[in-house]
Amino acid sequence: MDDPRNIFLDAREVMRRYGWGKTKGYRNLKDRELVPPPVMTHPDRWRLDQLLAWEEKRMALAQAALEALVAPDRDEMTVIDLLPQPKRRRRSA
Repeated sequence: MDDPRNIFLDAREVMRRYGWGKTKGYRNLKDRELVPPPVMTHPDRWRLDQLLAWEEKRMALAQAALEALVAPDRDEMTVIDLLPQPKRRRRSA
């Protein structure tokens, strides 16, 4: 298997990897707080190992947020409690 440190992805490949369209993809790739910066510029290239590390970090943060949201110490919370509540309630007939 190829070493991820030696695999470089261009912008189109990164957008395809994450399922981003062109507009969202270029906007996300310019946001340095969201996506790691490219290791090469002109043309931009991202190293696969850095993207994999970024993915792991994002998954860990998402998992921690989910565990905090559905903490076992909450009093009998259900999935319905986590869903957005309707703006209007139906009147009973």
